[in-house]
This record gives sequence, C-alpha cells and structure tokens, in this order.
Amino acid sequence: MSTVRYRDYQGEVEFEDGRLVLRILHINDLITTEVDSASKVQAAFAELVEDYLASCAELRRLPDKPFKGLFNVRIPAVLHKEIAFAAADEHVTLNAYVMATLQEKVASRAAMDHNHSERVSPPTSTGFLRLSLVTCPVKLLPASDGEYELERGDGVVIEIEQFMSKHEIDPSYLSNSYYIVPDGFVGHDAYAVIREAMKATGKVALAWVRSSEFEYAMAVEARDNGMLATVLRAADQMRNSDDLFQSIQPVKVTKDMIELAKHIVQAKTASFDPNKLKHRKRLKVLDEGPVSGSSGNVTNLMDALRRSIRPKPTPDHDKAAPRRKA
Repeated sequence: MSTVRYRDYQGEVEFEDGRLVLRILHINDLITTEVDSASKVQAAFAELVEDYLASCAELRRLPDKPFKGLFNVRIPAVLHKEIAFAAADEHVTLNAYVMATLQEKVASRAAMDHNHSERVSPPTSTGFLRLSLVTCPVKLLPASDGEYELERGDGVVIEIEQFMSKHEIDPSYLSNSYYIVPDGFVGHDAYAVIREAMKATGKVALAWVRSSEFEYAMAVEARDNGMLATVLRAADQMRNSDDLFQSIQPVKVTKDMIELAKHIVQAKTASFDPNKLKHRKRLKVLDEGPVSGSSGNVTNLMDALRRSIRPKPTPDHDKAAPRRKA
C-alpha cells in the first residue's frame, strides 16, 4: 500500500487485479476510484476529493472531516503513570504533555524525511525501461554517494538495443553505476521479465539512456532482485593505451622469477570482500627504499621475491627474557 495527499485528505493506493485502486482515508464514507497508470494517481486522487466535496455540497451535507482533534489511545497502565508523572514535573496537563510529545515526534520524522529526500532526490531520474514492445516505468538511483554522471531528470527512456557477454566490455569503459528499480505499482511484471531473461541467458544489455538534455550508453545487468546499470564512456573519450605503454622497456623475466612471483600470488589469493574497501587516512612511515630496480638490479629483485615468500617470524611471548647475571 502507498499513500497520496490532496488538500486536507489522505488516500491509499492498492494494486488489485491489474488496476490501481484509490480510496480516501480517515472518513466514514467509502469513496474510491481506479486508474491504470501510476502517473495518473495524483491527479485522479485530487479529482476524487473534489468530486466528493461537490457531491456533499449538492446533497447539502457537511463532508466527513478526516480529523476531529479527539481520539482514544489505549496504553499500558505503567506508561500512563510515567507520562502523568512527567507532565506533573513539567507543570503541564497530561493532554498538553502528550500533544507536545506527539508534535516533537512528527517534527522529527518530517525533518528526517526532508534530509533523506535532499540526499537521494537530486541525482534521481525517472522514466521508462524499454525492450522492443515491453516497457515499464523505472527510477535510476546512484549506486554510491560519490560523483554523479547523470543529472536529475524525468521522462528519460532507457532503450535496450542489444545483448552481449559481460566479459566483452572492456573495464576501462565502465564509469558510474546506477540501480534501476520499478517506479510505482505498474510495470513490475515487465521489469521482472527483462531481469529474468538476462539471468537465464547470462547476458548484459547495451542500452541508450535518452532525455531532452543528455544521451548515454549503459551496460544493464541483472543484480539479485533488481538491475544494475553502468554508464559506458564514449570511444572518443578513451586514450590510446598503445601510445601510453610505448615507454615501457622490454625486460627478460626468468622462469625462476615467475615461479617465485606465482607463489606470492597464490599465497595472497582470497575472496573479494567489499567491507575491506574503506578509505583510511595514511600514516607516515619510514621510507624503506626500493625493493627492485632496473634490469641491472636482478639480484636484488630475486632476493626480494625470496624474502617475500618466507614466513614472517612471530614473537614468542610465552618465553621469558633471560636474566642477566650480576
């Protein structure tokens, strides 16, 4: 269930039998309507409230007011006692104390919602994910709190043009990532079909994100119960690696060096743990000097490789230090 507001009225929105059903809350009258699209919910609820008020006026009866400023609350006797004691300590009535506490709670919630919306709203884009004739309304939400490549916008279209294996995409083309989630109540079926098709085939989609202000290529893949989209850099943005690698001097690496290095790689092999990826302030350390050099420093390099695979000595704390004789 989701909620919607208009004037002094609040409504609920529920998905039933392929339709979105709207109902005015907090009144004794049963006032409902239906829409077929999430984009029509706000306007439909406003029209529903206006029709209700107009009908009441035509019937010459007062509309049912949602809130009358009086309600019964059942609480444990112990809590009742603590509230009464607290009200007396502050020299106010029980009613005034409860009202102030509720106002404080609601204000805190409103501030929290405001801060949350300020944090996630600016980079969010809404629009449609489209595969041929299959379309669903979606939101694009940044996967991190870092820099954003997409500007906030509405009405973007993510058009899937082809599918490929993930390993075909050169990692150097990958830029910022976004989660794609359904927007509203409609389109979940279409969203699930696209997601499950990629899971079943093991493919990722090449899609174009288009709006009135920007156009980007994206790689879209299934991720758990959702989708992850990563912006792809344009080919003309990429530097030629051949030009950059020309300065690397050819070096003959001996079989012994490779075997020692392979041993180090195997010893340090472990599963990827994203929880270890934390930005930390570096501590100033003493410069131990280079461990390897140019081709004329082969002996030092071999020695460094050998020392790298030796187990580090651990201090034996169980043995007491020998006493010096007088």
